[in-house]
Amino acid sequence: MRLNLGCGREYRPGWINVDKDPTVEPDLLFDLDSPLWPFEDNSADFILLKFILEHVGQSTEVFNGIMRELYRIAKPDAVLEIHSRHPQHSDFFDDPTCIRRITPEVLAFYDVSAGEVWRATKNPKRSLTPILNVDFETVEAFYNLDGQLAERGMAGGVSAAELARTSNNIIQSTKTKLQVCKPLKFGRSLQRYGAFCLERHVGMGDVLMALAAANALKQISGKPVYLMTSEGMRSLAETCPVLDGVFTDPNEAAALDEQYKEQGGVHRTDLSPALFGLSRLHQVDAFLEHFGQMAPASAKEIVLRDPNEAAHARFADSLPPPASGRKRVLVHAATGDVNRTWPAAKWLELCERLSSDGHQAVLIGASTLQDHRGTHKIEADNIIDATERMNLLETLALMHRSDVLVSTDSGPVQLAGATDIHIVSIYSVSSGRQRLPFRHGSFEWRTTALAPSCPFTPCYKYIHDMEVVRQVKPPSLLRMYADWCLAPEKYRCMTDEMTVDIVYAAARDAIAGG
Repeated sequence: MRLNLGCGREYRPGWINVDKDPTVEPDLLFDLDSPLWPFEDNSADFILLKFILEHVGQSTEVFNGIMRELYRIAKPDAVLEIHSRHPQHSDFFDDPTCIRRITPEVLAFYDVSAGEVWRATKNPKRSLTPILNVDFETVEAFYNLDGQLAERGMAGGVSAAELARTSNNIIQSTKTKLQVCKPLKFGRSLQRYGAFCLERHVGMGDVLMALAAANALKQISGKPVYLMTSEGMRSLAETCPVLDGVFTDPNEAAALDEQYKEQGGVHRTDLSPALFGLSRLHQVDAFLEHFGQMAPASAKEIVLRDPNEAAHARFADSLPPPASGRKRVLVHAATGDVNRTWPAAKWLELCERLSSDGHQAVLIGASTLQDHRGTHKIEADNIIDATERMNLLETLALMHRSDVLVSTDSGPVQLAGATDIHIVSIYSVSSGRQRLPFRHGSFEWRTTALAPSCPFTPCYKYIHDMEVVRQVKPPSLLRMYADWCLAPEKYRCMTDEMTVDIVYAAARDAIAGG
């Protein structure tokens, strides 16, 4: 079916000619501003809109409804041919019936690929495709110049479209051809690449969130996804079934370029810059924004499948089971950045209270990690000290066999995201909305995010304000993230405001929730 919408007096035999004016004797008398069009889904092969779109859809809501209906009735790969008067020409602004600007640039707001490029390049333009669930790919944009005036204006190599932004009567009209992309699928801007290689070397939590981003990229693009990481993270990354390969040697990763040369090459991306972690977005969403993408929570989960879990579970299985009716609580007493560290004495009191309730408290982590990060040394009766005794995959196996994890904002929280354990995490500089792992369609599933009452929390967001940075005067750029605090009494949020009572109550509620 070929549609000539707003046909006027240009009647086309063999087409369905539509107009709201009965005097032109159309095949179908119909107003395009109507919310429901009398055509079946996926019924039109070609739709012509010749000098009509600029006369309809005066309100944005109505015009977006027109674009939705065009998408609904068009077959996959159908073509829309749109002719319109250019809004910077007297043909448009002298005509009182011209009520909407229609240009190829305007129509790009309904093009998935254009919107993704805008997002990736931090362009302030906001695509309408995720809101309307439409995708019209621009395959041709022709600018009809206005005679001698345009020819004089073109001197100097400036395009007509550029001149029209500042001068009138340069372009008389435009012709835009759109191809209907159905079924709707985001990630079209990624199709020019043969594969993706993400790079993240340090920070267990950050590497795991890179794996969550890899999961989403794989689902969105359908392309192979690789990871370049450190040797210490290799064994963990290799249990991620989403990845098509894991590299620790740059020469190995470089070989991918030749492998995918004929398919468009490899999009290699370093996810190490701190700005990803300082984004107001969830860190996984900040990674995806770099590619111009958004994804549902279900696509952003950390997936790890250890083929040797039975061997890695030997330590976990050697532990005595919790007493009847009691739970196993893993405690990661992290130490490191002063603005994210809960005091050792508080961790000790928490463990003792859990133990006195009959629950099995198990300390996990390592006390001698790089960059002065690790765990406090906690010594107490009736507490199982498993620090330094497990590698990452053994810790993962233990999480699968435990009920609750209590931690600050650190790597084990993301590792727990690959399990169903209840996560209780303490946040200060960031929020749980930015860091908790996505599970079962939400970052809130079986999670408790604890935040102090400090009015600046989460305070990392103020790092984007250079005036605030100048006032705080951090000791050095290298230490700024670790020492960042805006409160008059530094780090009080963690040392005083986050009490044992608060964390214990959250752990108790998590235990009761099963």
